[in-house]
Amino acid sequence: MSTDAPVPTDTIAAAAEELIAVIGRPRRRKVPRVAQALAEAEHRMIDGVSAWRLGQGPAVLLVHGWEDDTSLFGPIIDALQQRLCPIVALDLPAHGYSEGDVLDIETAARGVAAVARAFGPVKAAIGHSFGCKAIAFAAAWEGAAFERVAMIGSPTSQRTQWSRIVHRYGIPPEVADHALALREQRLGFSIDRYDLASLGEAMTMPALFVHSADDDACAVEDVQAVVPHWPKARLMLTDGLGHRLVAQDPDTVAAVVTFIDP
Repeated sequence: MSTDAPVPTDTIAAAAEELIAVIGRPRRRKVPRVAQALAEAEHRMIDGVSAWRLGQGPAVLLVHGWEDDTSLFGPIIDALQQRLCPIVALDLPAHGYSEGDVLDIETAARGVAAVARAFGPVKAAIGHSFGCKAIAFAAAWEGAAFERVAMIGSPTSQRTQWSRIVHRYGIPPEVADHALALREQRLGFSIDRYDLASLGEAMTMPALFVHSADDDACAVEDVQAVVPHWPKARLMLTDGLGHRLVAQDPDTVAAVVTFIDP
């Protein structure tokens, strides 16, 4: 779509519906990937969510981001295994080997909580990107109990993420505004409810946010604004690693694993 010419009024509603549908439907890889270390792990389907476990006892749960998979966590899995720390990992709904075609925060949170309950015990969680929100809302809304959480490259403001998507795809403002109004009407609340800052004091566990200053997918300023709202959160800043590489950077891996398994 182009923002050069106004959109006819009678097409705005249809375009808004299309935008809502596209945003909620992640693209699947033709051949799903799994972290190499999970190839021989115990595997189960839990409420339609594909999950793996390595080792026995209280585990660290790994949750990937939008249109990603467990292969991102290869270095973290290796580091956790060196510490003999059990691991649980999953494919988010509508990703990898999990069922579904669409995904929202509630569905992701339910999936994470279901895996934590059924494939536990789980003592802590590490997320990347959208997976961070899935972890946070699984804890706040679905009763998932994590002693510690690490959030790598986390989105925090839903409104900022919406604006970024609209800008990226050149969505006309009138279509974007109508789509957002429809979305909030159907939800019955403002999308600001999905902001990590809104969870506030409900997030009582120690939390480590790791973020690269040059992350062009999730603004570092938004993360800096959230940390003061979580009683036991702290921020580790890096630079030059963008949105995805930060999760595999050796310094990040060492800091996250030491924090999550002290």
